[in-house]
Amino acid sequence: MDARIVRLLLSHALASTAMSVPWPWLLVLVWEDTHDPVLLGMTAAARLAPYVACSWWVSRIGDRLGRDLVVRATIAGRLVLLTLVAVALAVDQPLAGVVLATAAIAVATPSYPALAASVPAAAGRDADRVTRLLVTIEVAGFMVGPAVGGLLLAAPSVIMPVTIGATAAAWVLMRGLRLAAATRSGDGAVGTWATVRGSAAIRRALTFMALLNLLDVTVGLTLLLLAQGSWIGHLEEDTAYGLASGALGFGALAAPALVRCGADTVGRARIGILVMGAGVLATAGSPSVLWALLPLGIAGAASVHAESAATVIIQNEAPDEVRAAMFGVADACMVGAAMVGALLAPAVAEAVTPQLLLLALAAVAGGSAAILRRHPAQARPVTAVPAISSSVSTDVENPAEASSPAVRSA
Repeated sequence: MDARIVRLLLSHALASTAMSVPWPWLLVLVWEDTHDPVLLGMTAAARLAPYVACSWWVSRIGDRLGRDLVVRATIAGRLVLLTLVAVALAVDQPLAGVVLATAAIAVATPSYPALAASVPAAAGRDADRVTRLLVTIEVAGFMVGPAVGGLLLAAPSVIMPVTIGATAAAWVLMRGLRLAAATRSGDGAVGTWATVRGSAAIRRALTFMALLNLLDVTVGLTLLLLAQGSWIGHLEEDTAYGLASGALGFGALAAPALVRCGADTVGRARIGILVMGAGVLATAGSPSVLWALLPLGIAGAASVHAESAATVIIQNEAPDEVRAAMFGVADACMVGAAMVGALLAPAVAEAVTPQLLLLALAAVAGGSAAILRRHPAQARPVTAVPAISSSVSTDVENPAEASSPAVRSA
């Protein structure tokens, strides 16, 4: 894999994971102050609301401006806002911290659509592999980030320094990288919503990804409530929740190990969500948090495996000139569903018990496997221009020499 693509992926890994690290601490602070499940759900939803409100329209920036410029600008904005979060928490203003952390996520919304849209041109024939890694990284921002934050609850004073340091490192890694701008068709502008209406495969993938993310967030919040009861055994509540959320989050990093599970994108997506449902089912029957760690890790890996497959479906179906916008629509659908789960999970779990809620979620996962349908594959467009470059290599006269190895061999 091209070293510049590795830098791109590593930068996104640091930036997307870092902005989620403070949220378990914020959730714990809200719960300890209020013990109100409604306020807990609202705080969790605040982390998700910017994607619903912003993704579907700000992602278009990545189709109109340089995609690398969009990514660098979002990282710089996050660095400023997360520094302000640290200041707010240092002066015991958690509400201000929640507002600023939410603003940091809002600033970040154009980044992932721009990166996902650039993968076919940047990676050439290696695009599927790079997409799997990118989706693993993006989901890690939602799952591994909170997992790191949960594990750091034992020493909360280091949470914000870790967050700020990782974001600063992400900005440094992006310096000098260039991504190709969106290509334009010769038939006039292609509309985002017209693309959605015209592709049954995209509509099914969006629905599937929405349900998958509803499951992810609802399971994560249910773990916090499970950690308040006899499920913890001899552990402290914060420790039990940190271990459980850590297993679910870090399990996402094992997703590449499932690469052979499924013959095509639809098969991978179906197998992924079914295995995730099995992990949730086993968690519901676990007598303690220690028994739940392995099932939660498997569920986390399977969730990412399923989402990466659905992402490739959209990537293959959407024209390049609206591809970033399409991933913005996907973000809005996914996080909108996740926000519904965040708002309802605490109240529902309290009404029916967390264990029964997990059983219901396992059933939803089983039913979701039937949403996707196989369809004729479309050829991936290949570009002959330099897809990704560094600032020191922009004077190459022959574009073929500046292309990635995968593009050159296409």
